[in-house]
Amino acid sequence: MNFNNLYYFTVLASFQHYTKASESLCITQPSLSHAIASLEKEYGVKLFEKDGRNVKLSKYGELLNSYISKGFEEIEHGNRILKQFAYKDAGYVDLSFLFVLGYQYVPELIKIFNQNESYKNITINLKQCNSQDSIAGLKNGSIDISLCALVPNEPTVTFLPVLRQELICIVSDQHPLSGYDFVEMEQLIQFPLIRYTDTVGEIQDVIDRLFTDCSSYPQTHEYLNEEITIAGFISTGIDQCIAIVPNLEILDGFKIKKLNINHKDAHRNIYLAIANNRPMPNCVKLFYDFIKQNYIRTKQ
Repeated sequence: MNFNNLYYFTVLASFQHYTKASESLCITQPSLSHAIASLEKEYGVKLFEKDGRNVKLSKYGELLNSYISKGFEEIEHGNRILKQFAYKDAGYVDLSFLFVLGYQYVPELIKIFNQNESYKNITINLKQCNSQDSIAGLKNGSIDISLCALVPNEPTVTFLPVLRQELICIVSDQHPLSGYDFVEMEQLIQFPLIRYTDTVGEIQDVIDRLFTDCSSYPQTHEYLNEEITIAGFISTGIDQCIAIVPNLEILDGFKIKKLNINHKDAHRNIYLAIANNRPMPNCVKLFYDFIKQNYIRTKQ
């Protein structure tokens, strides 16, 4: 098996044009044709079919490409990761973060990081996902750093608290509770509650625990994914529903009232997480240290 030929095959599969593919590969068109012919002879099937002036994958080519393209993606990913160790101040960092951090915290962090000339050769790749998916990414190496919730029983992951988010109750500006500035959890149980979907992560568990000492639990009005949509529903006053969400500035533009919750646990912590069982490329360490030094906000 000739790996060069397989790589040429993936490039031709991408361009579906011999001239463009050979130019991309910096080889002659006859050389590319010979490589494909060698593969077709080895497998005993046609991998490409003519399509006017172009070519397209045959059903056998489609099958081969479905496996080969994934393999070369993994090889390129590994090559990129290893090259990070060769440079002191350059490379790629894959950062995952909770959706709620995309409103302000992460955009501000990335803006300030990119403005620093010392980090101009470091590229931050962003991925929004829940905490469980972030931890899975840290463990399999597809994620370098994560901003997520604490996930217990993960000995290969180190968690550092970086952000404390106050939890508040939001109601419409015409809601019976809108005249209050502070509320007790017991006052909330009579109103239907908009809950987070399970895919969002641990925040609903934190909210549920706030009702532990109440005489009952509020009925569920709706399951939603993120704060903007939740605030939109609340602002309509529909069924006098309520929601408990992080205290975000972006919610101030809605016709809602923010109510402080009189409960010692009405907050949640966000953590800076890294895998502790593999070497850390220098560019990842630079970004990790930048967050530690500039973006820890855990005080009340």
